[in-house]
This record gives sequence, C-alpha cells and structure tokens, in this order.
Amino acid sequence: MDLGVLLSIPLESVAIRAVLATVVAVAMVRLLLRAGLRTPRARVLAAVAPLVALTTVVLLSGTQLRLPMVMLPASNTQALTIPVPDGYLQFVPMAVPLVAGVWALVAAIRLFRRVAAMTRVRRAALRAVAATDQVPRRLERLSRSVAAGLEVPPPQLGVVDECRGGAYVVGTRTPVLVVGRSLLEVLDDQELEGVLAHELAHVRRRDTPVASALGVVRDLMFFVPGGGWAVRQLHRERELAADQVAVELTDRPGALASGLLKVLDKAPSGPSPCAALAPSGGVVDRVRILVNDAPAPTSTRRGSETLIVALVAVSAVVSALVIPGALAGSEREREAVALVWSATPPVAEERSPLGEPRAFDVYRRSGFEVATPTVQYLGRVPEHSQDNRRAALHACADEQAGCPVPSTSPSLGLRPPAITFDDDALARWEATPLGNFASQDGFRLFWLANHSS
Repeated sequence: MDLGVLLSIPLESVAIRAVLATVVAVAMVRLLLRAGLRTPRARVLAAVAPLVALTTVVLLSGTQLRLPMVMLPASNTQALTIPVPDGYLQFVPMAVPLVAGVWALVAAIRLFRRVAAMTRVRRAALRAVAATDQVPRRLERLSRSVAAGLEVPPPQLGVVDECRGGAYVVGTRTPVLVVGRSLLEVLDDQELEGVLAHELAHVRRRDTPVASALGVVRDLMFFVPGGGWAVRQLHRERELAADQVAVELTDRPGALASGLLKVLDKAPSGPSPCAALAPSGGVVDRVRILVNDAPAPTSTRRGSETLIVALVAVSAVVSALVIPGALAGSEREREAVALVWSATPPVAEERSPLGEPRAFDVYRRSGFEVATPTVQYLGRVPEHSQDNRRAALHACADEQAGCPVPSTSPSLGLRPPAITFDDDALARWEATPLGNFASQDGFRLFWLANHSS
C-alpha cells in the first residue's frame, strides 16, 4: 500500500496573501514605531494597520479564496504523478476539505474562548455592582465629574476587595466601573481622578468593542504570523492613548503617573477578573511617557504621521495582491507550492521479493507494460551472411517476394498504458522540483501547475 500525503498551497490563495500582507505591515510598522511616532492616534493606527491590511486582502479576494488542498495517493486518470524514492505516486485531492475543516475547528475554539472570557468579565463586574452595599462618596463624586468631562454616560460602580489592575471598565452604552478597595485606601483624590479618567477614556474611545472586533479577526486568522504582536501592540497603544485623554482632562500627568505606580505596587498575585482585559505590562513605559516634558506634536506632524501609517497599510495590501501573481509566472508555471511526504517500504536486498533485479522492480512500478511487438524490425544483415546475396537483395526490393528478416527482435516492446481523460474536466498537471530539497524522511518540495481546458 502506498503511503504519502501532498499539501498544495496556491501562491495566490487567501492564506498566502493574508500572511504576506500581515508580515509586510508588521515589519513596516515596527520600523515606524522605532523611528518615533509621537501622535497617540498615529500609534494606535499603526498597531491596527496589520489587521486592517489582513482584513482588506480577505475582502478583496471575494469568492476566489483558492484554499490549500490535501491530496492522497490513488489511481486516477486525473491524478498528479510525483516522483518519490524508488518510484512514483499518483495523488488526487481529498473529497473532504480537510484544511478548511481544521481551520474552522481551531477558529471556533478560539472564538468560543474569547466570548466566554468576555462574558465572564461582564458577569464579574455586574456581581461586583450587586455586592456593593454602599459606594464611597468620593468615588461616586469623582466618577460623575470625570464622566461629564469626557461626555460619556455615568458608570455603574462596584467595589471589590482585590483588583490586579486597580480598576477596569466594561461596556460602552452602559459602562460598569469596578475599583479595588485596597487601591481606594492608598490613592488621594487627584490620583483617583486620574485613574478614573483613564478607565472612562476607554469608553469614550470605544476601545473595548474595537479590541473585541480585532480579536475576532485574529482568532479567524490565527495562522498568520505577526497577528499576535499586532494585538499586543494595540493593547499597549490604547493604554497610552487613554493616558493622553486623561491628562488632557485633568491636566495632571504627575498624579496619574503616581496612581499607576501605586496600582503596580498593590497588584495582587494570582488570577483575578480585574486583569482579564488589562494588558500584562508596560506600566513603567507609561509612567516614563507621562513625566516626559517634551512639547506636544504640531498639527502638521499629526497629519503627516497619520498619512504615513495609511500608506503603510496600502503598501501591505498592494504587496499581498501583486507579489504572489509575479511569483506564479506569466504562464502560471508556479501556480502552487506542494509539500510531499511519502513512506516507501525499505528494500533489504538488491533483488525484489519476486526474484527480479531491483532495477526491473522500479521499472515495473513506474506504470509501463511490456507487450508483444507489433512492428517488425528489419535488422542489419551481416555482410558475409548467406542472406546477403544478390538474389536475396532483389527479393527484398520486390514487394511481391519474401524478404528475410531476423528471427528475433532487439526491441523490448515497451507500450505505455492508455490514458483517457474526462472531456468535461480535462486537466494537465505539471510538477517541477523546487530546488534540490529532498530530506531522508521522505519530504519533497515541488512547484505545481494545473492547466485545465
């Protein structure tokens, strides 16, 4: 029994384009961030750019997804013949879309976990509100003042004994704000106002629904490298942007920095609902930016940085749409990349189990048949043979006479098996080795082209 599997990945598939768009966008965005994007909006847009480029490529692909395909050995007139050690294998596509099924299963699990985490945090916040008998007056007063200044709905308030992030907010239309009791004991009014302004800035900026939507995109495109970095960078930049909004409202960056340091000092260890949606680090960087006395960027710089980020996203999309087509070639001779694995039974001796030499065994497995010759071969008559007489030569020249021929034929009588094609799906597969890659474990790489007419 022939064992093997072939994974075909079209160069112009949505998977390749999504990977290329994300990788190009992440590389360019990281260069921009290192160069020094100062505008909070531009930095947030830079973090979102890879996911925006990925989504745009998927939407532009439409129904032409060209998904990866798994093929297994089988005998079929439309099969793709691939050379493997000691012979050939014929591969045909699986009837069940295995790759799409695995992707759907993994994506569904990730989406379920995301929805469960968001539901758990929302329920924990509502339980905190229900369990709070009396909200401290200064917390209620400062929260209403900050909400009015940011023009957001006044939040429902809840107080818990321990909260790793100090405070967190869920919801947009009806926000729920939860604060740790231990933090209320160590923060003064100015520090508490800064922390509350930071949390309610997320409500004003719609950070939670945006992050949730981009998280869904990340779960659907989990196989794309760089997507995790983009999501983490987005969390970091939205925290910095919320700090900026809070400072613009309170005009006390030092108070917010002091409050953040106390949050870091009082953060408990172990799992906590307060930390479910909060980023895991970056407090020190946020404090450093808050105490930086550099002048605010001008409107010209803000506009130019936003334009540069937009050009990065456009460049990533164009690269993902153009490069795969260029690699495929003008005649699509490199339509797909195929990773082939085959397991060939080891040959212990130079002779096959049937007693024939190994070379004939390989020849027999190649698919040719040996047939009786149907065309006679007129061999060369030896110069001094009795058949090389004048009478024999005249007989050969006469069509009505008999001509002596050798009794045996030197031909092997090879006749390839008949190949028939379905008129409705005439296909011609072509496989070209990709370089000299060949592992001892049976792995091979090929360029594939499938020309149908």
